[in-house]
Amino acid sequence: MYNGTMMRHPMHLHGHFFRVLNGQGDYSPLKNVLDIMPMETDTLEFAATESGDWFFHCHILYHMMSGMGRLFSYENSPANPEVPDPKKGLKKIYADDRKIHMIAKIGFESNGSDGEVLFANTRYQFQTEWRIGLNDKNGFESESHFGRYLGKMQWFFPYIGWDFRYRKIETVEKDIFGYEDKRDNRKAFCVGIEYTLPLLIKADARFDTDGKFRFQLMREDVPVSRRLRFNFMVNTDKEYMLGFRYVVTKYLSLSTHYDSDMKLGAGITFTY
Repeated sequence: MYNGTMMRHPMHLHGHFFRVLNGQGDYSPLKNVLDIMPMETDTLEFAATESGDWFFHCHILYHMMSGMGRLFSYENSPANPEVPDPKKGLKKIYADDRKIHMIAKIGFESNGSDGEVLFANTRYQFQTEWRIGLNDKNGFESESHFGRYLGKMQWFFPYIGWDFRYRKIETVEKDIFGYEDKRDNRKAFCVGIEYTLPLLIKADARFDTDGKFRFQLMREDVPVSRRLRFNFMVNTDKEYMLGFRYVVTKYLSLSTHYDSDMKLGAGITFTY
């Protein structure tokens, strides 16, 4: 087995023990769960002496629920009396990765509020995010996107969406392409594509109904330590953001960030 992801996966095989062939011959370890590290390849050996259907899956629950699990079956096995409709049962197992899950991150800081709410399964995603300042000069903005991940590795994410923003500006500003900024009162629909780069950096390119092009790089939750997270964003609208979040509990973090529009702030962030 090859783990081609940047995450570890403790893989569990039901009903069997297996040997991990690691060059130690008769001393190869006997396991029923193997924690496969990122970019690692492992060879497993087991005696196929059982019958019926057996589940092989990742032991991280949200990985399993998003589709990282499969059945392998022995041919010519007797029917299981506890599963009267095998096809329906199999459909139910593989339906978990189509369920919609909600994710939310809401920050309350001294320079305003920013956050996002996301509804997604393993393919489709609807996401809305916002930044609300404390006055007209800081302004507010909201972006919403709906799209679908493409391909086996799901690096590509084409989407459609809309963008509303308001910020009182005293002088006309321009992006790096010379396009005039309309953050004083902007309403536009957009189409774009997001691509996941190495180190989980997201590259986002989009056009909107004003004829404007924007390119953006961002990364959330860079692990500085077990509890400290770093995030950043920069784009061709000359917007940028740098922030840190210290995880206190599963749902609560202490946070601070500097935003090119909202400036420096500190407070708390709720995560669900």
